Amino acid sequence: MLSNSLLKFAANEDWYVYKDGEYTFGEINGFPITAKTDDILTSFFVPLAGIAPENLIELTGWLENTRFSLKLVDYEMTDNFIAIRAKDTAFSGSAAGIGNFLRQLTEQLALLDVDPNNCAICGLEAEDKALYVGYYCHLHPECVEKEGIDFTLPAQQKEDDDDLILLTEDEESADIVDEAVIDQLAESFEAEQEGFLRDLASLCAINSVDGEPTDDAPYGAKTKEALDLFLQMADRMGFHTVNVDQVAGYAEMGSGDEMVAAVCHLDIVPAGSGWDTDPFELVQEGDKLIARGVMDDKGPAVCVLYAMKSLKEDPTFQPDKRIRLIVGLNEEKGSACMAHYAQVEEIPTAGFTADAVFPAIYAEKGNAVIHLVQARGESDMIAEAQAGEAVNMVPGECHVTLKDEAPKTYLGSIAHASTPHLGLNAISVAMEKLAEQIAEKGQEDRFVSFYNDLIAYELNGERIGLQFEDGTGETTVNAGLLSIDDREANLVLNIRYPVTFDLEQAKERLNEIVAPYGVEASWPGVMPPLSYAKDSSLISTLMGVYRDLTKTDAEPLAIGGGTYARALPNIVGFGPAFPGDPDIAHQANEWGSLKRLLAGAALYREALRRLSMNS
Repeated sequence: MLSNSLLKFAANEDWYVYKDGEYTFGEINGFPITAKTDDILTSFFVPLAGIAPENLIELTGWLENTRFSLKLVDYEMTDNFIAIRAKDTAFSGSAAGIGNFLRQLTEQLALLDVDPNNCAICGLEAEDKALYVGYYCHLHPECVEKEGIDFTLPAQQKEDDDDLILLTEDEESADIVDEAVIDQLAESFEAEQEGFLRDLASLCAINSVDGEPTDDAPYGAKTKEALDLFLQMADRMGFHTVNVDQVAGYAEMGSGDEMVAAVCHLDIVPAGSGWDTDPFELVQEGDKLIARGVMDDKGPAVCVLYAMKSLKEDPTFQPDKRIRLIVGLNEEKGSACMAHYAQVEEIPTAGFTADAVFPAIYAEKGNAVIHLVQARGESDMIAEAQAGEAVNMVPGECHVTLKDEAPKTYLGSIAHASTPHLGLNAISVAMEKLAEQIAEKGQEDRFVSFYNDLIAYELNGERIGLQFEDGTGETTVNAGLLSIDDREANLVLNIRYPVTFDLEQAKERLNEIVAPYGVEASWPGVMPPLSYAKDSSLISTLMGVYRDLTKTDAEPLAIGGGTYARALPNIVGFGPAFPGDPDIAHQANEWGSLKRLLAGAALYREALRRLSMNS
């Protein structure tokens, strides 16, 4: 029976399920693929007929070199197919994780000149697609006849097969917005495109990581520079602007006793490694905009600003309430900026933060930081280790020095802590490799043992006692920061937990599990879950905007990421990413679609219009 993650993936991709869940098949990047679940393993079968011998060697080399990043168990050739197996937990129950893996694989196949249209038997191009001995592929009917092997009917006739079920009615796939609708929404800002790009480029040019505080810059000189620039943009457009004690600011329009708001942030996470371009130079490649902050959260902030500009220039628009765009400078390190704003400024009666996903978010998981400390012993082989730049990022590098050896760097891939399955934790890579190396020498390191026994590549926290699931999702665990010296090992975890998660019980369970390893746990930061009724006025208004403009029947979401909705009352997450868009926040080569950003601006314009009207 197919796993839940495979079923979700099949639904999202409009794949077919065969014989009531025996396997699923469809296409990614034009490549026919079959997937099935056996016990805890997920297997993917891709036809390779006609591949050149030298390219096959290169493919196996690539698989071997990226085995850890792709989280593979093994792979083998079966006739003219390659079978690739991974533990289903590698994708953390995520349909997006499966999609990310298969897109990486098929992109590599394309680079190796593998033709997805080749007949699985003879290796020459074929039109007909079929299920050949249970695998989806291109076939010549005459080749099948010659082989004397029965095969399922051609795929173009599959709708008539009672054993085949098309998962097109799944609500997850129904949420995908038609590209024609995206185009139409974006076109409403076509006249502003040049100015939008200019302003976004100037804002992204500032490396506004929360930095060393000064008297006039509580979160560092660069965050202050970003705030000053943003307020200058708003001033230029004719908005009333206020600098809130150098920790936040806002642009406001309209009049009225009540105020509605959009909330964004101008601080960013460190760029990290792995970029193909300068992270602080906005690069446009067709529809693709690349720079740190382009999606998190400078791009959305500029989108809202231009949405307000459009409303301001509309002579027919007479709001009953003031509209305010609030920008902060400390979201990535705790949102202290909004805590200060709430103490000294007016609280909106309703609004949204453009720092999440579409459609509206009715629930956000709890967010906790866990500090694990283990005293070092004389026999422990790690002399020094360092990894991570922020606890809410999957570390992309882990630097380790063993006693009497040169320093070594282990590589992973960066992702946001709310979606750790989209990255590869460099700490996990390092600890796995070090365990092998230390064991070969007959040596030991208690931290290496602790980490591999209780954390390793597991993302739901089961072995460490933190696994839990309800209607708002499953616990996710990210090992975000590591520091080891001759005195102690310090590991900092970031967990995202469901709304009904029993925090006190989890603390007790964690203490019991880590104690035998000489590890002490503390919880220096806990942000409780956030939840609104799905039929509340705010959620209903935003969902009405989204459904009307996108022409979908979408439902509100629960997410693992934390947004500014936690920092201010009466605020929920709303965009900027659309359903099905890749999650690239906090990753190298962060990018956003120009067309989709402008479509988001159209949604923000209508949301602010409706929220600011009494009727």
